[in-house]
Amino acid sequence: MQHKLIIKIITDVLMGSLFLSALAPRLTGVLPHEIIGTALGVLFLVHTALNIGWYKNLIKGPYTVYRTAWTAVNLLLLAAMVGMIISGVLISRHLFTFLPFSGGFTARRLHSLCAYWGFILTAVHVGLHGAMIRGALQKRLGRMSRGVLYIVLWAAALYGVKASFDWHMGDKLSMVRSFNNWDGVTLWSFGAEFLSVACLYALAGYYVCGFLARLRRNTPKQALLKK
Repeated sequence: MQHKLIIKIITDVLMGSLFLSALAPRLTGVLPHEIIGTALGVLFLVHTALNIGWYKNLIKGPYTVYRTAWTAVNLLLLAAMVGMIISGVLISRHLFTFLPFSGGFTARRLHSLCAYWGFILTAVHVGLHGAMIRGALQKRLGRMSRGVLYIVLWAAALYGVKASFDWHMGDKLSMVRSFNNWDGVTLWSFGAEFLSVACLYALAGYYVCGFLARLRRNTPKQALLKK
C-alpha cells in the first residue's frame, strides 16, 4: 500500500509539472509540446488505473451534496482530459501524422478549451484533497514551517487573481479567442504565474470542500439515508 501511495504521489507531481509546460507551446516548440502532451496523457492513464476503485464505487452508496460535487469535478476533469488527448492526436504535426485522420481549426480550439479546463479542474481536484494534504503536513512540518507555507500559498493565490486576468483565463475557458503578449516571457516565469493560478483554484476547491464537509456533518443521518 505504501509503495502504491508513493507511485501516486510521483505520478501526480510529474503530471502537474508536465501540465504547466504543455500550456506553453510557444515557448517549448511544437514537437516538444507534443512529446510533453503524450507523456501527460500516459501519466493520466496511469493515474486513472491507480484510482480505478473510485470509478467502481460510483454507483454505490447515497449521493450527498458533498459527494455529488466531488464526483462532478472528477468526471468533468476526466472529460476535459479525454477531450484534450483526442483533439491533440487529431491536430498533431509530428508524432501522430501517420494516422489516417486529422483535425482542423475546430479541433485546435477544442484542444485549447479542454487543456485550460483540465488545468483548472486539476487544481480544484488537488484542493479537494486539501484536508489530506494538510494532515500530512501537520505530521511532518513544525508550526512555524506550516505558517510560512500557508502565507506563501495565500500570496501565490492572491497573485493568481492578477495572473488570471493578465492571461485572459475567462476567455480561454469560454472558447473566446484571446491574444497574449509573449515578449519577455520565459518558461520559468510562465510556470510561476500559472502555478499561482493553480494555487488560487486549489484553495477555492479546498474551502468549498470544507464547507460541504461541514454541511454533511450537520445533516441528520436519516436525511442522508433517504438520498
